[in-house]
Amino acid sequence: MHHRVDYELIASTYDRRYLNNDYSGVERAVTEFVGSNVDARVLEVGCGTGHWLGTLRRKALVVAGLDASMGMLSRARAQGSTALVCGVAEHLPWPDQSFDRLFCVNALHHFRDQPQFIVEARRVLRPGGRFMTIGLDPHTGLDQWYIYDYFDESLEIDRRRYPPARQIQEWMAAAGLVDAVTREVQHSPARLSARTALAQGRLAKGATSQFAVLTDEQYQRGIDRIRRGIESAEARGTSLNLSADLRLYATLGSAP
Repeated sequence: MHHRVDYELIASTYDRRYLNNDYSGVERAVTEFVGSNVDARVLEVGCGTGHWLGTLRRKALVVAGLDASMGMLSRARAQGSTALVCGVAEHLPWPDQSFDRLFCVNALHHFRDQPQFIVEARRVLRPGGRFMTIGLDPHTGLDQWYIYDYFDESLEIDRRRYPPARQIQEWMAAAGLVDAVTREVQHSPARLSARTALAQGRLAKGATSQFAVLTDEQYQRGIDRIRRGIESAEARGTSLNLSADLRLYATLGSAP
């Protein structure tokens, strides 16, 4: 079963994540990946609202973005991005050897055919070009997240959606990319009040794809558990805190 997220429904609130969470490590990784070649041609696949395109806008000759959601692209356009295309990752609408850098952030797990996307990435990269994907790896067993604690099905769904780093490296090798390596780029421990999280909308159905892929019933069961936990803690004169300790990994490869 492929768990799909309807980004048309959550485009308007998507950028809250950049206010609520620390992405400084991801920003460093993306900036270093693109480098200092102002003549470079860069493509982000799954660009969403254009947050990372905005970060790179003056760092390369061309900074293009592709996304399957018109709602997300409308937000990106409103924020100043212009070289935007609506399309799917498995069929990139550019000629061979069009880009020096191609990357995706928290997007690979949404693509229907992940190996085919990497084949396409290899095709549109110039010789010496580089590919990078950044995302969770829920197969490591290192992460702790209140979503996995309170929403029973979420961890298993994520293990089906997110390929392990070694699998991504194998797909890269099969597509003809070389020198594949994976490294941690963001470690984000967090602790927040459950009552505050509810009040701020951090637990809303559209706040993260981990919620969005759940059925309404699955989601509501988790919310009910949290509410009961809040009531139980407050009856004891304390408060319920939600904890997270997450890592994001970058897997990179090069076109020979």
